[in-house]
Amino acid sequence: MIDKKRALTFNILAVTCWAIAPAMMHSVKDYFSVNFQNMFRYLVSLGFLWPYFFFSLGREKSFESIRKLLGMFPRILGIALVNYFFQISYTLGVFKLLPGIFTLIIQSQIMFSVFLAMIFFADERRTLKNPVFITGMIAAIIGVVLTITGGRELGKVEFNIGVIVTLVSAGCWAMVGALIKKWLPSIPPALSVTSVLTVVTPLFFLTYILAQGGLHIPSVPLSGWILMLLSGLIGVGLGQSFYYRAVPVLGIALASSIGLLTPFIASLVSYIVFGERMTIIQILGGFFLISGSYLVIRIRFSHI
Repeated sequence: MIDKKRALTFNILAVTCWAIAPAMMHSVKDYFSVNFQNMFRYLVSLGFLWPYFFFSLGREKSFESIRKLLGMFPRILGIALVNYFFQISYTLGVFKLLPGIFTLIIQSQIMFSVFLAMIFFADERRTLKNPVFITGMIAAIIGVVLTITGGRELGKVEFNIGVIVTLVSAGCWAMVGALIKKWLPSIPPALSVTSVLTVVTPLFFLTYILAQGGLHIPSVPLSGWILMLLSGLIGVGLGQSFYYRAVPVLGIALASSIGLLTPFIASLVSYIVFGERMTIIQILGGFFLISGSYLVIRIRFSHI
């Protein structure tokens, strides 16, 4: 197993990958449709994730885990369907919003995660009475409200649609995490995620073919294809791989807390690339949201 310093490095690299991918996706939104981006990015990421899985777990353990997983295919399919709606709403949110505000709003997944955890896992309900947990949830909710309502774009159709689909995406991602924990507790997380992506990728192919009346390849400059390729390789493939290398050493609480740096890096990238500037109210909302999420994460996973 890797040491803690290397694990911390991997976690920070994962966060960086997740932060810059939305900027890449937003940059090529006029070249590639939502369905094509999802299809292409997942296909690219799978070319990285499967080799990583076999390398990290070893041949014998890998095949043993896969054999166990095959008996759970109906559950994998159910999770894949939720992931399908997550990715469609996620990509549409990236199209409609600039990366800084998008990555802040997507952090609302912590609230959806808490709600679902209370439903599915009795042991997590004990946190409901914790005053620090309650404070964190209130702060996170205030943060989301301020982040959404405090911008100059509030009221514009494009912004409103972006906010709605981003919140839907956050809820779907929280559901994916809860279902993986509930239905696949004995399967290595790296395999769970990779298998879900493997099942959902053909659905994106089918959606694109039906929407376009065939498998039409867009005529796009080479720079567009490179950005698309990198968004899949970095945002999904490398990001997930780095994260699952770090979690066994750092633990979920610390790894999730470090993940809260994503909006800060994404906002910096978006400022440099797109000139995105947030209002004082949105910055204040971001502070409440990130601080509240941190408190919730620390209490939720303090006993793991």
